[in-house]
Amino acid sequence: MKKRFQAVFIIVVLFGILWSGCIGDDDGSEPTAQLVYMSGCGNMPTALSTNQIDAYIAWQPNAAIAEVADIGKVITYSRDMPPEGMWHNHPCCVIHAREGFIEDYYDLATYLTSLMIVASEYVQENPETAAYDSAEWIFGNGSLTFGDTEVSSYDVELASIPTIQYTTEPSDDWKDGLVTFVRSLEDIEMVDGALKGLDEQAILDKLLHKTLYDDAIALLESEAYRDAQAPSSMPTVNLGYLAADDHDAALFVAAYEWEYFRDTYGLYLEPINLGPRGTYYLVAGGTRVAKVKTLEFNGGSAQMTALSQGSVDFGLAGAPPAILFIDSEAPVKIISPLMKEGSGVVVKTDAPYDDWDGFVEWIYEQHEAGKTVKIGVPMIGAIQDVMMKFALKESGISYIL
Repeated sequence: MKKRFQAVFIIVVLFGILWSGCIGDDDGSEPTAQLVYMSGCGNMPTALSTNQIDAYIAWQPNAAIAEVADIGKVITYSRDMPPEGMWHNHPCCVIHAREGFIEDYYDLATYLTSLMIVASEYVQENPETAAYDSAEWIFGNGSLTFGDTEVSSYDVELASIPTIQYTTEPSDDWKDGLVTFVRSLEDIEMVDGALKGLDEQAILDKLLHKTLYDDAIALLESEAYRDAQAPSSMPTVNLGYLAADDHDAALFVAAYEWEYFRDTYGLYLEPINLGPRGTYYLVAGGTRVAKVKTLEFNGGSAQMTALSQGSVDFGLAGAPPAILFIDSEAPVKIISPLMKEGSGVVVKTDAPYDDWDGFVEWIYEQHEAGKTVKIGVPMIGAIQDVMMKFALKESGISYIL
């Protein structure tokens, strides 16, 4: 089973590269941008400052880092990228779980979903605390240095957190956005399995768990978790999250502000080893019901591979990796959003334009001068990759790798 899922994912990625119109179709008749896949976003600000790339699209805090360090400027956030209106309130990171874990430990899956719901609300309502916790989790609250420039990681997070919509509500707009991503990935032939050709409702039935979110909301309203019984044998839940990603701020505040969640809800993570890659007790109503190990991944696809192999039970990652693995029949279900939007297109501070239209005009000018603009993208199939491809296509620009 392990080899099957690895092989399926490799085939999906290679198929997308070879047949998505990325290679070998530039006849010189239209401007062309080069997409540079960078295995995440952490090296993008440095690559921009050293002229390795001319622009990049990244999740937060990597857009905020560029602005605070005066390396670059955001010309558009993801919600406003072309085609007009397509990406408003778009899905980004989701709460997901392994089907076997849900079946075997439904109560634990519900407790964790409930905790992520209230933690996401906390981030939205307390952005300054969330910024401090994110700076601590990701950067150790230290300074970031770029050449002779040193900036506060807390200042970076203060600029980043307010640009993200933290919500766990699986609204109709969010569900429509999931379907849009499936259609988008199908258009570039990266979805070619279990999701291909399905109608909207069939797609949602395949992607989403039908009851977990509603049961988590009901649990919070009833506070029935306060009557939780201690297990005869303490289970361990492996919880995956993404490295250096503010989209997972709900986890950061759940860990660092655990006393608040204890006092307010009686549902919390009691630290054994506090911080990234730490271990916690999941406590419901004063009862320790599980150990939780937090596992860090550099990308959603790596996390999904681990989930497919059974080494991750519950996780936080981007919607497209979850979609791709569900398309390949991986045993995973999306439970709800974790947040929406949260990415930005960054160019150099001294670029002679300040918006997407100006960027497009500049790409045309560079093309006429015989130059190809290089745009950093986290990885193939990522949300940012899909949005950039659609935005370039809508603007009359082809792309190569």
